[in-house]
Amino acid sequence: MEKYFQMLSVCLFVMLCSEMSARAENDWYYPLEIQAGLSGTFGEFRGNRLHTGIDFRTNMQTGYKVYAVDSGKIVRLSVKKSGFGNAVYIQHPNGLMSVYAHLDRFVEEGLGLRSLVAQARKKRRTRYPGNIFLEKSVKKGQLIAYSGESGSGLPHLHWEVRQGGDAPIDPFEHGFRYQDDTPPTIEAVLIEPLGPKSTLEGQHGLREYPMEKENGMYTIRHVPRVCGKVRFTVSVYDQVGAQNKCGVARISLRIDGKDFFDNQFDRVTYDSNHRGGLVYDYNFTRLGNPVQYYYRLYTISAQHFPYRGVFAEHGGVWETSGLEEGLHTLNLDVRDAMGNLSSARMQLSVEKEHSPRPPQPAGAQEQRAHFELREFPGFLEFVFAPAEALQSAPGVTISHKHRVIKRIEMEPGGENSFAAVYALQEADAGILTIELTAVTQRGQALRESRKFPVQAISAKRGGTVTYGQEAEMSFPAGALYEDIFANIWPATAYHVTKGLPVIGDVYDFRPAGEPLEKRGSISIQYPESSKNIQELGIYWWDRLKQRWYYMDDKRQENRHSLTATIIYPSYYGILRDTIRPTISDLKPEAGSVTKALGFTLSAVIRDTGKGVDTDTLMMLLDDKPLAAEYDPDRHTLSYFLTQRLASGKHTLRIEASDKAGHPAKSQSSRFTVH
Repeated sequence: MEKYFQMLSVCLFVMLCSEMSARAENDWYYPLEIQAGLSGTFGEFRGNRLHTGIDFRTNMQTGYKVYAVDSGKIVRLSVKKSGFGNAVYIQHPNGLMSVYAHLDRFVEEGLGLRSLVAQARKKRRTRYPGNIFLEKSVKKGQLIAYSGESGSGLPHLHWEVRQGGDAPIDPFEHGFRYQDDTPPTIEAVLIEPLGPKSTLEGQHGLREYPMEKENGMYTIRHVPRVCGKVRFTVSVYDQVGAQNKCGVARISLRIDGKDFFDNQFDRVTYDSNHRGGLVYDYNFTRLGNPVQYYYRLYTISAQHFPYRGVFAEHGGVWETSGLEEGLHTLNLDVRDAMGNLSSARMQLSVEKEHSPRPPQPAGAQEQRAHFELREFPGFLEFVFAPAEALQSAPGVTISHKHRVIKRIEMEPGGENSFAAVYALQEADAGILTIELTAVTQRGQALRESRKFPVQAISAKRGGTVTYGQEAEMSFPAGALYEDIFANIWPATAYHVTKGLPVIGDVYDFRPAGEPLEKRGSISIQYPESSKNIQELGIYWWDRLKQRWYYMDDKRQENRHSLTATIIYPSYYGILRDTIRPTISDLKPEAGSVTKALGFTLSAVIRDTGKGVDTDTLMMLLDDKPLAAEYDPDRHTLSYFLTQRLASGKHTLRIEASDKAGHPAKSQSSRFTVH
């Protein structure tokens, strides 16, 4: 047994030394011919996943030289229509692998890579033969390919470094450098009270506080008042030699001088790469228009957190009940990949007493009593604004299955209003009846009643939440990271897009932004009388961008409903796509004169709604179909002409339909070959 532990210690020592050696000795050759800045860094938000490499800008151009960052062997080429597109994989002697993606073409000279691709295409009878395995030695700085825009995205070079072949790591942590002396920008901090006994400014909702920079230090002007448990989210970004907003490399939080949270975006695995929602808040983070990254400074599920180096005291939840009243200091440090530091300092005032000060309920300004029920994660808040003075504080009675389970005396909660809270229990599943009673000073008895559905979903078991027969949300076992109370409500906070009418109600699926380990699903009914069902689809309403995004249109004919998978609850509804796709910008242009060989035939095809149906796209030259390809990023159908055209007149015709079944108006271009 002693020998075993000795051998184990030696192995661990060797592994540690190997990793330290890789960190210390890597002197990467810059992988691209130009230095135009970075458009993406390691660990950035990418929807439901994390970015596993670095994106180099190519100024929207293709064809720049791509070099091997170190000596090694090319062990794989990948030629795919989507994803990485054309990619090169190089295994290095130190155990690391470098990956170069979205390439335009491979190098033939000295390596014969294009010949290997041609052979694979011929053998597999496809333009996209997928993975091609080989062993070709390359030297550091050797030309291996040219940058492009193959696969997904516009022109750029995606470069990765992997450890063990399947664990992407931050190249900046392993010797890569980029000239950058611009520190990150800290935009705002979100503070969120947790539970019925916690408040922020006397209220239960989260608030965002914008940061201002003074004398090199970020701060917030206001001193928020907190009581109970709170947690923090911060909005930050970095710029690396360009205007693109990128993610940061490390975030640390200290409270009253003690370490409270620290996360370094150093390494992920493909088994954990889908857990972006544990790092970023889905409700506020977006990739474009606007680009904003909201980092959680807490762990929803520490054992699932995708980065190995996270530290979060008490899971990142600050419990203030045992602290002294008064001012407490928070220090935030944000570093980019090159170590540039930005810091923020803010003060919070801790209150011992829970003094609810809810905002005035809607309609409270009117001269009539108003009773409002508000839903928060795990509890309910009741707010009552009477129209006249009361003899005593109003009361709330909560019943479940015709049995009274709780009586609460409401507390004064602000100007002419009262408030009370109730913590939900799993045993409350079903319908709660909430009844408010009060007596005015004139002796008039007031009574109002509300119904509230309680639908508890277990993280371990999963479950389904419904809104009558109209809408449904389901989570498979193990999909959630925590037990939740879920609900579905008809929503009104959205806009209607011309040509995309809403069918029935739009629904607010709650809790909004809840991250998932496995995808959930939603189902929404459409009227039985609906015609042209192909025009219908489930859409997501992005409240930040104020626009609709098509999700899916899987049908459940027997229930007259559509279903879609989701990565988090939000606003979803059924819309009808009534808009035809458009075809424009044919090249060669009508009436133009062109050469007989070596040019590209193309057309722009766009659709608002469900999107272009690529199976319907047709490019015909003199009534003969061509094997043209559609680039969804550029909305362009194109074909590179390799056969000589006869002199004279020729006709290019484009046909297309969308996923709603609408054909576009066919477009033609008659041009001349000289």
